[in-house]
Amino acid sequence: MSRPLLPLKAGAIVFTLLWTAWMMWWSGSFSSANVIILALCGTAVGYLWYRAMRWQFERMGMLSQREDRPK
Repeated sequence: MSRPLLPLKAGAIVFTLLWTAWMMWWSGSFSSANVIILALCGTAVGYLWYRAMRWQFERMGMLSQREDRPK
């Protein structure tokens, strides 16, 4: 994990956890199927948030476009 992307990845994890917790609270159902579906959706949303924020930061020039590519 490269250092410039570490805060972005940590933010994506926090966003995923908060989004999933909010959706569970909002739905009001804590059945096992609901928890699994919301966990999977939360993972997808967190990943999409990470990709969108990384693209935006690269576009604004805050990240180099080659930060996370293997050498």
